[in-house]
Amino acid sequence: MLAVVTGLLGVAVVIALVGVANTLGLSVLERRRETALLRALGLTRRQVRRTLAIEALLVALVAAVLGTALGVLYGWAGTRALLGTYAAGAVPQLPWLLLTAVVLAAAACGLLASWAPGRRAARTSPVAALAAD
Repeated sequence: MLAVVTGLLGVAVVIALVGVANTLGLSVLERRRETALLRALGLTRRQVRRTLAIEALLVALVAAVLGTALGVLYGWAGTRALLGTYAAGAVPQLPWLLLTAVVLAAAACGLLASWAPGRRAARTSPVAALAAD
């Protein structure tokens, strides 16, 4: 049963990674002119990639922390609903080390997801992006 749940978690992480990369890719396309203007004002390619990496990191961290908090809350509520009076004095026991590892893995996946959109944004010529409609 644990292997099945771990496999489902792995699939969910891959789907989340694709979702974050897709969101960043669309963000790069929508903000093409803004990125070109920043590049024209002196932002380097490395700084553009770093900006997108920070954005992806923040999205991944917020999602991981919010998902963890809601998962703990729903798990506790489900346990209370399932066990009723038997769980009246139960105190939730959280695996802090595992939860920290999950949040750090989500941060790493967010940074990985920002690689391709950041590269695309950094490679765009400021002159070509500002001239295009």
